[in-house]
Amino acid sequence: MNSDTKIIIGAIAASVVIIAGAVFLLGKDNSPKRAALGEATMTIDKIFEDFGDMKPDEEKTAVFTITNTSDSILRLWGVSTSCDCTFASVIIDGVASGEFNMPAHMIASLKNWIGEVPAKQTATLKVTYKPKIMPVTGIVTRQTRFATNDPKNAEVEVSVKANVL
Repeated sequence: MNSDTKIIIGAIAASVVIIAGAVFLLGKDNSPKRAALGEATMTIDKIFEDFGDMKPDEEKTAVFTITNTSDSILRLWGVSTSCDCTFASVIIDGVASGEFNMPAHMIASLKNWIGEVPAKQTATLKVTYKPKIMPVTGIVTRQTRFATNDPKNAEVEVSVKANVL
């Protein structure tokens, strides 16, 4: 085997090791295990809001009310948005989380955030759309998702829509 072939094989082997390591580290499931979080029940007042017409430099916020309808603690986690132009925050008992965004753009502490809504209490999910961050025109729909320990609402998705002028 000549030296060029050895170099190519070495580079391929190193690439495979690097890719396998990245897949292992990035694919790691850091989400809480549902069984460890107990079970609760929840409702949400709506799952969609239409902002209507918006100028590209405007910002609009939708407010969604999440109600813990059980006698157990309702846990919320894995909050993320579908676009870098959409932001979400959760307010529980007057305390606001940080600002959630797409998972690739969030700080680690928010990726691991778990909110606890006491029995029979509410939380507020605020979703803000800022079209100037990802300039588009026309009708746009953006989503925000989160997980809960309610087996019937394990994954919840809300949407906002706007007609960007």
